[in-house]
Amino acid sequence: MLNQLLADTRLDAEAARRPPAPVAAELRRPPHRGPLTALPAPSSPRSGLHDVLPERTAVRDYAATPLSGADLSALFAAADRMDARGWPAERAAGVDLELYCAAWRVTGVDTGLYRYRPEQSELCRVANLPDGPEAEELVMQEEFAKAAALVVITGNLAAALARHGSHGHRLLLARAGAAGHAAWLAALRLDLAGTVFAGLLPSVLRARAGADGYHRAALFAFAAGHPIPNLGPPS
Repeated sequence: MLNQLLADTRLDAEAARRPPAPVAAELRRPPHRGPLTALPAPSSPRSGLHDVLPERTAVRDYAATPLSGADLSALFAAADRMDARGWPAERAAGVDLELYCAAWRVTGVDTGLYRYRPEQSELCRVANLPDGPEAEELVMQEEFAKAAALVVITGNLAAALARHGSHGHRLLLARAGAAGHAAWLAALRLDLAGTVFAGLLPSVLRARAGADGYHRAALFAFAAGHPIPNLGPPS
């Protein structure tokens, strides 16, 4: 069903888009520059998709157990792969999705905001983030600040509008939704838990990642962590 929805969206985009042309350089934003953290190779799935999909549910409470760097790498790889396979022409034209990580408990990754660099499978540090109770001020619902990490997706709305007109915004949202859900499904297969949601507050992304809402617009996010162990009914 997901593949059919993606196919319908792409057909709609083909019908509505303007003649394809690369995005003008002035509409693009330069990549962030900061210390780099190499990610391990992505973890291999620990469960089959057909086993975990029926149990998928939004989880907003997380254990204190850190994510491994390899598990985080798998979430990002899944999100990027979904976009690369679904919308190669958009990427070739320069309308990229940007994948960020708000990391609080990830093995080998210091607390902070990072941009994922898929070509090198590494994280570029963008900004510091508070930890503990102060982190709750970064999100609308405080429980998301207790996740081990957030995958935050942004896109270049200016470039999408220049290429497709008003349809560009809808197309960006569809791409971000597909990438976010791909990260969620990858998490389930790693026996992790989480939920999709709106992401960091716009003011936070503006101040820390230069997200002006136009050339770099927040689109979607996925909160990930280990589930709290089921202790069973009280004795």
